Amino acid sequence: MRRNPLVSGVLTVTLNSANRLLHWLVASQKEYVGLLKLHSDIDIEKVLKIFSEFQGEIYQTPPLKAAVSRQTRKRRVYALKLLEKDGTLVVFRALVDAGTYIRKLCFDMGEALGVGMSMVELRRIRSGQFTEEDAYTLNQLVYSMQKYRQGDDHSVYDLFLPVEKALQDKPVIVVRQTAVQNLYRGAPLTAPGVLCVSKTLQPSTEAAVFSQEGELVEVARVDKGLSEIVSAKSGVIAVPVRVMQPIRVSRPNC
Repeated sequence: MRRNPLVSGVLTVTLNSANRLLHWLVASQKEYVGLLKLHSDIDIEKVLKIFSEFQGEIYQTPPLKAAVSRQTRKRRVYALKLLEKDGTLVVFRALVDAGTYIRKLCFDMGEALGVGMSMVELRRIRSGQFTEEDAYTLNQLVYSMQKYRQGDDHSVYDLFLPVEKALQDKPVIVVRQTAVQNLYRGAPLTAPGVLCVSKTLQPSTEAAVFSQEGELVEVARVDKGLSEIVSAKSGVIAVPVRVMQPIRVSRPNC
């Protein structure tokens, strides 16, 4: 039986109401550092050329043992950089769309190169907004749980990150406290309820909606531009995509 390459790194785990943001977590970009082995030693310039050719949109068919159907699909490789080469071993970094199979990417590059490549080791260093600096090991989690059972609550709570971190790349809309309860019931956001809006907001995008007290209320779809929202006196500004439960955090800045 073929042995799987060593794989490690950032794995985002959600709890309770944070599960409602899994759609954005799963679909976020992923960044990797990996080690591949060339089946024959060749000039580094040829390797660099093939790395360059595989940046941009690519077509992939998932491997036989994948957890998804084996249908050809399009993915984007945003960056593919050779960090170091020593004989047939190559260290690389890749920034890719969610759902990109790095092992298959290495195989396809090897086929195009004509000598073959195999992924030896892979480490995910970023998943969406979360990096290795945010991560904890399983040993740290086990130790914290032992401390928790002994009455030390902070040992576990210190491991948690606010759910809002997953949405840091989205523009923000802050709403009046009087509008919050209606939004929690799934009502659309109307102009009188808007307090302030991020300058980065563009029409036909998603925004993170916060209350005045810093609660993440929902992720909403905004169809109007910034100038239209600022000048509007009435009418629908945004419709809910995913409504959250009240979570108290520090007040966001527009």
